Amino acid sequence: MSYEQILFDIKDQVAVITLNRPERLNAFTSVMIQEFMDALQQVEDNDDLRVTIVTGAGRGFCAGADLASGGKTFDSRGREESTATQRREPGSSTVKFFLGLKKPVIAAINGPAVGVGVTMILPLDIRIAAESARIGLIFNRRGVLPELASPWFLPRIIGISKAAELMYTGRILNARESLEYGLVSQVVPDDQLMDSAFELAREIAVNCAPVSVALTKQMLWQFLLENDLEKMEKINSAYFKWSGQQPDAREGVMSFLEKRTPKWSMSVSKDMPDFAQDD
Repeated sequence: MSYEQILFDIKDQVAVITLNRPERLNAFTSVMIQEFMDALQQVEDNDDLRVTIVTGAGRGFCAGADLASGGKTFDSRGREESTATQRREPGSSTVKFFLGLKKPVIAAINGPAVGVGVTMILPLDIRIAAESARIGLIFNRRGVLPELASPWFLPRIIGISKAAELMYTGRILNARESLEYGLVSQVVPDDQLMDSAFELAREIAVNCAPVSVALTKQMLWQFLLENDLEKMEKINSAYFKWSGQQPDAREGVMSFLEKRTPKWSMSVSKDMPDFAQDD
């Protein structure tokens, strides 16, 4: 599929999705979200791909929603929605789609990321920032509400007090402040951002078994929704017992003992356990 507002590239076992409206600081549109999700699904369907990196073209990551419509930007009354938009309504099926992804997604934040430029990366797994990054949930400063279930995600990432402060004020944080708040896991010089993202992606793609990573990712997000400790322990134990019986477990041990790079034989599309499949 050819894309209008994103770039999709592959390097070894890593996919790179680049938001590509640099003349608008990659301001988000309905076309961009659908293309973004389509590219992520391509990664899910390709067993040769293990990790995705998401970044922005030019000098910014994403300047939020495109405000070209002026005061009516957020007024959806009478607006004809595309078939694609109807298939995935923001805040419901869109969020479920992100949480259903089996492969890790790393956000490499270059320059400004505000509004939906932030909420779209909260369901992603890892966020790293360039020193030029500026991150803000500015919704209340525009008279609208934080979306894409961000009032659920943000407190779980940085805590309720910090989440309230950032959402109530709409304050924009610099990269170091974002690190202190826990919004990102590392800050690197601008010219090292993509190299750092690739290094992290390759560490996962080469050293870690793809099915093990997929099940670990599934547990991390599933357990955020689950309050029954006994149930979580049973799920964790069932996954662990199953994984220990698989060829990748034998390969993981033998490659370590033989001091060589592992050769994983299992794939996410074919070898996930039945009890871990989507509902």
